[in-house]
Amino acid sequence: MTRHPSESPALLPTASTGARTRSDLPAPFRCVVLRDAQRVRLLPVGELDMAAAPRFRETVAELRAAGFDHLTVDLRRLCFIDSSGLRAILSLDADSRVLGSGLELIPGPPAVQRVFELTDTGSVFRIANCPKD
Repeated sequence: MTRHPSESPALLPTASTGARTRSDLPAPFRCVVLRDAQRVRLLPVGELDMAAAPRFRETVAELRAAGFDHLTVDLRRLCFIDSSGLRAILSLDADSRVLGSGLELIPGPPAVQRVFELTDTGSVFRIANCPKD
């Protein structure tokens, strides 16, 4: 199939329906923040890619500025992560080590964890117990 350069792959027809629907597309990226006294759980939702990584970093910076010294990043609601998203998480880890603050990850779905496996970075992080939602 030949595509015109202006055609977005997300808008190409699918085999089953012939057209992409809004429900076929990933949800827009957002960060859900769950707080308690000294800890905060950050749940990035959607795709943590080069477009979303700045928002992720901004959210982390706001939480640090608010005085949270322990952060749990829950990856279970991500559907995709690219090298920019991985870099944002690795930078968060490095910053946490320098600041002496806590960081834990809750592993994501297989497609997300695959990036950590391929880059051999999964063992860098402390893994948190999975809270029940």
